[in-house]
Amino acid sequence: MNRIIIILLSISVAVAAFAQQFTATGVVSSQKDGELLPGVTVQVKGQKTGTATDIDGNFSIKVKPGDVLEFSYIGYQPVKMKAAARMNVVMTEDQNSLDEVMVVGYATVKKITLTGAASGINAETIRRVPTSSVQNALSGKLPGFFSQQRSGQPGKDASDFFIRGVSSLNGEANKPLIIVDDVEYSYDQLSQINVNEIESITILKDAATTAIYGIKGANGVLVVKTRRGREGAPQITVRAESGVQVPVRTPKFLNARETAILVNEAHANDRIAPKWTEEDVRLFGDHSDPYGHPDVNWYDEIFKKSAWQENVNVDLSGGSDRLTYFVSLGFLNQDGMVKDFGKRTDDVNSNYFYHRFNYRTNLDFKVSQNFKLRFDVTSRFMNINEPASLNATGQIYSWNEMHPYSAPTSNPNGSTPFIYDTDGKRAILPARLANEGYRRNRRNDNNILFGADWGLDWITKGLSATARVAYAVIDENWRQAARSEYPTYHYDSTSDSYEINPNKVYTNGTYGVNGTKGTDYKNFNLQLFLNYARTFNEIHDVTAMLLYNRRSVTNVAAAGVPSNYEGYTFSAGYRLLNRYLFDFNGAYNGTDRFGRDNRFGFFPSASVGYIISEEDFIKDNLIEQINLLKLRASFGIVGSDVAPGDQYLYKQYFKSGGGVNFGERFKDGAGAGYYEGDLGTDHITWEKSRKWDVGLEVRFFDCLSSTIDWFHDVRYDQLVSRSSVPVILGVGVAPSNVARTQNSGFDGNVTFQKRFGEVDFNTSFVFSYAKNKILYMDEAQKSYPWLMQTGHSLGQPFGYHWIGYYTPEDIAAIKAGAEGAPAVPQSKNAVQAGDLKYEDLNGDGIINDYDKRAIGMPNLPNTTYGWSFGGSWKGLSVNVLFQGSKNYSFALTGSAIEPFNSQFQPIHTHRWTEERYAAGEEINFPRLSTNFGSTVSSPSSYMSDFWLIDAWYLRLKTIDLSYQLPKTIVPKNIQDVRFYANAYNLLTWTNYNKYQQDPEISTNSAGDAYMNQRVVNLGVQVTF
Repeated sequence: MNRIIIILLSISVAVAAFAQQFTATGVVSSQKDGELLPGVTVQVKGQKTGTATDIDGNFSIKVKPGDVLEFSYIGYQPVKMKAAARMNVVMTEDQNSLDEVMVVGYATVKKITLTGAASGINAETIRRVPTSSVQNALSGKLPGFFSQQRSGQPGKDASDFFIRGVSSLNGEANKPLIIVDDVEYSYDQLSQINVNEIESITILKDAATTAIYGIKGANGVLVVKTRRGREGAPQITVRAESGVQVPVRTPKFLNARETAILVNEAHANDRIAPKWTEEDVRLFGDHSDPYGHPDVNWYDEIFKKSAWQENVNVDLSGGSDRLTYFVSLGFLNQDGMVKDFGKRTDDVNSNYFYHRFNYRTNLDFKVSQNFKLRFDVTSRFMNINEPASLNATGQIYSWNEMHPYSAPTSNPNGSTPFIYDTDGKRAILPARLANEGYRRNRRNDNNILFGADWGLDWITKGLSATARVAYAVIDENWRQAARSEYPTYHYDSTSDSYEINPNKVYTNGTYGVNGTKGTDYKNFNLQLFLNYARTFNEIHDVTAMLLYNRRSVTNVAAAGVPSNYEGYTFSAGYRLLNRYLFDFNGAYNGTDRFGRDNRFGFFPSASVGYIISEEDFIKDNLIEQINLLKLRASFGIVGSDVAPGDQYLYKQYFKSGGGVNFGERFKDGAGAGYYEGDLGTDHITWEKSRKWDVGLEVRFFDCLSSTIDWFHDVRYDQLVSRSSVPVILGVGVAPSNVARTQNSGFDGNVTFQKRFGEVDFNTSFVFSYAKNKILYMDEAQKSYPWLMQTGHSLGQPFGYHWIGYYTPEDIAAIKAGAEGAPAVPQSKNAVQAGDLKYEDLNGDGIINDYDKRAIGMPNLPNTTYGWSFGGSWKGLSVNVLFQGSKNYSFALTGSAIEPFNSQFQPIHTHRWTEERYAAGEEINFPRLSTNFGSTVSSPSSYMSDFWLIDAWYLRLKTIDLSYQLPKTIVPKNIQDVRFYANAYNLLTWTNYNKYQQDPEISTNSAGDAYMNQRVVNLGVQVTF
């Protein structure tokens, strides 16, 4: 009886529960672009069974009230939602997903099982940066990526970049290898790629990831994968944007009155008569005589307040089971900051500008189930325009070219003035820009890649073969239209008369048009692969690759002789239980730059990984808290064949040049001569680098993740010229494998991503530190140990240590020959009070080269960082990036800062004077002198740490704000519409005010680089 009652109660409960069940239906889409997601796994929390979304992102599943549905999809953050009759699920991409894949050397691997050090980024995030160059958009986003944007000139604004700093004494040998779709690119080719064509970018940092490139891998590798078509209906995306460019820093110069006062002061310091009377100074200030006493701000006269840039891209993608395609067209127009001074009828544009047209077609053919073909064609056409014979920024800074009172912008009768108070007597700069023409660089890059993949499962499961043939051509030429003859006049306001320029030109000359061949470059690349990938019993995962690679590069415009590279590569990987990871890579390759017996070398690496979080003692106890806990380590040897000198370092060259008087034939003049080049040697070979790396990767609570790597590299057998070889030998010698350096540091990131209701939030901090040191470089023995470069960082500046200003008391002691008087330089210009005073390191009472020492730090920062944060709510999203660098120095010389070489600037008002010294006022600049460049205070003659700035900067690097229209208001024939605004280099903070230039400028330069630009950009993206 009791059993019957129990059975009846059980049936009643089951019926009641069944009556409460209902069907939850809905659609799953991507937060990024609204794309419907097929194949999303949908499960009731706590149950193992479930369903998946169909091709249109729809799902249907039986649930009970209170059930929670879990949605999971590779590459997206998991979503948990309370079940409802109708659901709209939006999933967010997860850049730190455990299933994320990365493109590494000739392969695509899961990041979780990667044993090497690599950092990657989805190109979607860098398409939001309104810059023309890919490398500019990567700053602050990738651990181990160091960059400096030296110029903002249109078409020449690409950053120099390095992976984990620098370690070679040969400057060019520090550039990373650049691989685009498994084909090598140069720095300038990378800068011309349209970001819209890129799918992802990865930087490879340790031997485990770079040894596969052997003789090319010592400096790290930047790997670019371009976008490819996906199966589905044709999809057209149009993206159009326009932005305004404004200089990050606008230089300020003193006006005519202020300049005249300082000029007179310098004359007084040099005990010569003043140049200007008090009446002249008054007239410069009140502007009552604009022609006789002009006051011109030449920067404002030459440069606009802003300039425009436009960018338009059109993509077409889609395909069937047999053919998928991606086609992209792009046009970029970047205008310059110089005003338009030319006549339209002359067809002469002396402004800076950059025009670029990009075209790419990536096609994938499925010939059969086991055989696929690939055909990629890309072309880039560009024009870079600039003034024919002058640097506009450099002219503005240069005192030798003009002064604020040199000439008016136009004479009373409309004629063109010339700069009458300089030796050159040239026309004013607006006239030069209007008349002297332009120089235009036209370049055409074409790349073709044909590939075939053949599945060889009929031989053994997991075996495949790949062949790729790539051919690239660069055709570059220069066209210049220039003239130097046109009339200019000086107007004398006191006599109301005009004086023609001493060159006596009365009419306009004609433009001379000429052109020269630039780069003529051909690159052939052949790659043959055998790949093997197989899993046994779901426990043993085995991969292997064998590659033959041959590359031949011909620079027709130079020698026209091909440079050849050939090699074999092998890699093998083993994963046990998806937690114990082992990899081995080896490359045997070489180049014809070296002698026959030293062309090839073997470059091996080994790496291991241990995914601790896969262990049962973690999974059984902390599975909800620890998603990933992984240790990895690698060691290997990689190489570099980049070295100074001739193409074949082992050959003896004899070069033409110079002249010789020999015999009766040349008695009236010198004949052509030949001289002996550097002595060649068969015994030199490539540089090598031993690389160690230890990494830790963690992820907690499905939202917090971090990666940190420690690395240590020793670069040895570096090719440098021996300084210890005496010059009495009479001829140069080829570089020798003698130098050795080390480079150590750490890099990584911390990332947080989480969804709060309908809000997705993410923030990430990226950091990189790399400190190098010279271990040996074959220096000639120095007189004092502080003169040695060995033991210091690469690029370490040397100069004098500033200990203050010479005081009037110092000068009196020097003249009296008093004991303990400050040391002075041996110079025809006697020191005066207010000059810079330096430490006498060797105590001989003389300031000379023996008193130089290491000052400051190299120009390349050893620390970089980036902090980004952003979020999205419904169709609105915002992303912000702060990027900065520290621990570097820079100094400027000549026309950048030195009086009577440079224009007078605000810093010069803080110069040393007796009155300011006596009053105890702050002094930030030495005394003024008309021959400042030859005094002890000059950075050109006596570089010191007074001029060297130990700098840091922080930029508000990028801001991106976008809004995607709801699908309910978008027309049926349009998939989505997104409006966006973004900015680049919006704000900059630095720790110095001595110089006015951008903090990323090169050191020891004239400071006349084209100003870096901040860009504010508006755009719209429409997908059909």
